[in-house]
Amino acid sequence: MIETYKVLSGIYDTSVSPEMPIISEYATRGNSLKVANSRCHYNLRKYSFSMRIANIWNSLPFSVVTAPSVNSFTNRLDKHWASQELRYDWEAELSGAESRSRVEF
Repeated sequence: MIETYKVLSGIYDTSVSPEMPIISEYATRGNSLKVANSRCHYNLRKYSFSMRIANIWNSLPFSVVTAPSVNSFTNRLDKHWASQELRYDWEAELSGAESRSRVEF
């Protein structure tokens, strides 16, 4: 998300950053910097950075997306995701992972 913020806010050079078209006409819901989410026919484009990030970025609230700096964006994003019911727990044990990594003869 931080990389997306940097690309859309113009911190990165536009000649090397991925192309992420902004939807200029948005409805009353969501943020004003919605990324266009187009259909793809090939896996090369379907799994690219700009396509994978579009739905997550578009679901962020206006207050998070319009942060004035990278640090404030990070803080606002952390507060927003802390209030979400579902989140990824990187410390959780995966069921069955131990048996797959160990080879028994």
